[in-house]
Amino acid sequence: MNVAAIEASEVQGGRLGRLIIARLKPNEDLIDSAEALCKDHGINVAVVRGGLGSLIDAQLCYASREGTAHIHVEGPGVEILSVSGEIIPGESRLQGVVADANGKLYAGRFERGKNLSFITVELTLQEWLPD
Repeated sequence: MNVAAIEASEVQGGRLGRLIIARLKPNEDLIDSAEALCKDHGINVAVVRGGLGSLIDAQLCYASREGTAHIHVEGPGVEILSVSGEIIPGESRLQGVVADANGKLYAGRFERGKNLSFITVELTLQEWLPD
């Protein structure tokens, strides 16, 4: 167990607020679009309640023993099976599971600017109101 990671953890009290359900148009980045949606609705912080749809290609990353590992999932038509995370302007972190055209699964953190919607992506975001 990495004790340093535990020492850096934070517990925050608060409550959930407004809900946004939105459809992204083709060629919109997943993270940038989620941040723009929050900004347009005056939301400072949001949690991702769910999402589905397809990406042109997917670019994921994850922490490995050698450092950050990157996964490129060739499209077009990479299906989003799950997405979760938090939206904080400039610091958003979204992770999920995607499947390629052959049904092979990949998981990791979505990289900003590298996950463009293909046909459509639907996102459900909920405002977080800290105490």
